Amino acid sequence: MNVFSEVNDGNAFSNFTEGIETIIANISGTTSKEDIAELNKLITNFRIKIADFYSENRKLNIGVVGQVKAGKSSFLNTLLFHGEVILPKASTPKTATLTKMEYSENNIMQIEYYSVDEWEVLVDNSRIDLEYEVYTSAREIIGMVNASGLDPYQYLEKGIEKIQFETYGELISHLNDYVGEDGKFTPIVKAVTLFLNKEEFKELSIVDTPGLNDPIASRTIRTKEFMEVCDVVFFLSQSTSFLDKSDWELLSSQLPQKGVKKLVLIASKYDSVMRDVLRVQEEDDTFDQDRNTTDNIPKACKIIKKKLKERAKSKVEEYVKDLERRECSPELIEIIKQCAEPILVSALAYDMSKKPIEHYNSEEKNIYNVLCQFSEDIQSDLGLLGNIDLVTNIFESIVAEKEEILKMKSRSFIPNATEELKQTLSKFREKSEKRLALLSGNDREHLLAQKQNTENQIGNIKLDLVTVFSELNVKLESEKAEGIKELRTASKDYLEIKERTGSDTKTNSYTTGHLFWKKTHYYTYEEHYSYLIASDAIDNLRKYSVDAVNQVEEVFTDALQLKELKRKLLNVIVNNFDMGSEKYDSSLFRIMVEETVSAIDFPIIKVDVSETMDGIAAKFTGELTSAGEKISLGTVLSTAISRINDEMCNKLAETVKAFKNSIKDISNSMQTSLLENVNKEFQELLEKCENKDAEIERYRTSIYALETEIRKLV
Repeated sequence: MNVFSEVNDGNAFSNFTEGIETIIANISGTTSKEDIAELNKLITNFRIKIADFYSENRKLNIGVVGQVKAGKSSFLNTLLFHGEVILPKASTPKTATLTKMEYSENNIMQIEYYSVDEWEVLVDNSRIDLEYEVYTSAREIIGMVNASGLDPYQYLEKGIEKIQFETYGELISHLNDYVGEDGKFTPIVKAVTLFLNKEEFKELSIVDTPGLNDPIASRTIRTKEFMEVCDVVFFLSQSTSFLDKSDWELLSSQLPQKGVKKLVLIASKYDSVMRDVLRVQEEDDTFDQDRNTTDNIPKACKIIKKKLKERAKSKVEEYVKDLERRECSPELIEIIKQCAEPILVSALAYDMSKKPIEHYNSEEKNIYNVLCQFSEDIQSDLGLLGNIDLVTNIFESIVAEKEEILKMKSRSFIPNATEELKQTLSKFREKSEKRLALLSGNDREHLLAQKQNTENQIGNIKLDLVTVFSELNVKLESEKAEGIKELRTASKDYLEIKERTGSDTKTNSYTTGHLFWKKTHYYTYEEHYSYLIASDAIDNLRKYSVDAVNQVEEVFTDALQLKELKRKLLNVIVNNFDMGSEKYDSSLFRIMVEETVSAIDFPIIKVDVSETMDGIAAKFTGELTSAGEKISLGTVLSTAISRINDEMCNKLAETVKAFKNSIKDISNSMQTSLLENVNKEFQELLEKCENKDAEIERYRTSIYALETEIRKLV
C-alpha cells in the first residue's frame, strides 16, 4: 500500500519484536511457561498484523462482534441486505461459523472445512467424559455428524470448496447447509467467505463472527485472529443484559489494544427489553408508584435509552479513570470514549416497519400484537425501535473515511503494540503480587480454612439452585397431569354436532261427491325434518384443535411464573454471597438472573387438522337427513377428536420431557457462571505452600524483573 509507505518502517517493526524476545530472555527464569507463551503470541500476532496490513489491495476490515444470541446475523441482514434473511441465525455456540463478505464480479461461496488434524483432535476430545466446554462441544459436534450420517473425511480432505450462485435465493438455499443452525455441513465447517457482486462491498471485508463465548476452540481462535487485523468493530450487546461482565471485558481490555480504530457500541434487540417497561394502564393508575413504567412505546424508549446510556457512560468513565491512572495512551482512551453513546437498535422491528402486516412471519405477528396495545401509530413506533437508519449513516461515513482510518492505524502499530505489551507485563506483575501477598500473609492452615469455606459456599449454591429448579419441575409435572385431564374433558364438548331443522312443502288430495259425480281437492302442507351438515363438524374440529393447543401451552405458562422464578434465583445469590462486599457487583448478578430467565423459551405447539377437515368436506355434502349419514358423520368427528386428543397428550408429555432437559442445561449454565474458577486460585496456592519460602522468593524476583521491563517501556 503505497499510501502508507512513509510509516512502513521495517526496522522499527523488527526492533519491536526483538525487544519482546529480549524481555522473554530476561524474565524466563522467574515467570511461568504460560506467561512466556503469551508473550510469544504477542510477537506472532504483531507479525500477522503487519503482514496483513501491508498486503496488496488491503481492504477495510469491519467486524460485527458480540456473544451468542446478540443478534449479529439479523443486524447484518437488515443493515446490508434490507432485511432479507441471507445470513442464517446461529442460536447455539456449536453452530456458529465465521462468515466473511467481500466484493467480487462473480458470486461465489467459499467454504473452509476443518483440517483432518483438527478433526482428529475433536474426535479425541469427544471421547473424554468430562464436563468442560472443550469436551462437551466436541461431543455435540461429533454427535451432530453421526446423527446426519455424514462421512466428514471426504469433505475435510477438500480443505477449500467453492460454489457459484446467481441470486440471493440460490445463495440462501446453499448457505444454510454450511452455517445454519440445522445445516447438514455446519459441524465440519470452520469459516465461509461470500464473494458478492455488490458495489458497496468494494474495498471492504465484513465479518459476521461467532459468539465470543463460543466453546469451540478452533472457531474462537479464528475470531481472535480476525480481531488482530480488524479496523472497525460494531459491538453488539443485548439490551436485556447490556454490557454484562463478559461484554465489558472484551470491549474494554481487548479490542482497542488490538488496533481497532473505530468502535461502535450497539444495544441490540431493543424491542425485547420493552416488556420490562411497558404495562397496560389500569383505571386510576398514573404510574406514580413507578417512574420506570409506561403504557406507550415512545415513553418506554426514553426510559430505556436513559438507563442504557447511563450504564455505558458510567462504565466508560470508570475505565477511563483507570486508564489515565495507568498512564495509557490518549488514543486508547479516545477509542474507549466512543462507547459512551450506545446506539439502540432492533433489526426485527426495523424490518417489520418496512413491510405490510400480511407479510409478517409468526414471530413478527406475535410481537406486533403485543406492541399494538401500547401504540397509537405502530408503524412509526416500529421505526423508532428499529433505529437502523442511524447505523446506516455511521456505516457509510466509516466507508468514506477508509483511507484516514487506515492511515491512523498504520501510525499506531508500534504505540498500540507497546501499550499491549506494557499491559500484559503489568498483568503478570499484579498476578505475582497477589500470590505473593497471599503466600506471605497466610499459613497453610489458614488457606485450608479459606478453602473449606469456599467449598461450603459452592455446595450451598449448588443445593439451592437444585431446589429452585426441582420445584419448577414438580410444578411442571403437576400442570402436565392437569393439562391432560382438561384435554380429555374438553374433547367431550365438541363431539355433539348441532342439529338443524328444515321443512319441505308437500301436496296431497282428497275426493268428494257420489258415484256419478266426483270432485278432487288438492292442498299443500309443511313437513318438518332434522338434518346435520359437514361444516358444523369441521367447525367443531377446528375449535377443538385451537382449544387443545391453548390448553397445552397453558401448562407451561402456569408452571413458569417468571417473576417468582427471578425472585427465587436472586434469593440464592443474596443468601450465598456477601452483597456488601466490593468483590460482588449486585447489578451483574441481577443481569445474570435476567439472562437465565430470558434463556427459557416457551414451547410452541402445532397441530394440523387440515387433511381431516378436507376429508370430511369431500365425504359429506349437503344436508344429512338419514340416521345412517348422521351416525357416520358423528363417528368420523369422534375419531378425529380422539386422534387429536391422543396426539396432544403425547406432544405434551414429549414437550415437557424435552423442556425439563433444557431447564437442566440452563440450571447447569447458571451454576457454572456463579462458580467458575472460585476455587482454582486456592488450589494453586495450596500446592505452592509445599515449598513456601522458595515460592515467595521466586515471586519477589519475578516482580522485580517485570517492574524493570515495564519501566523501560514508559
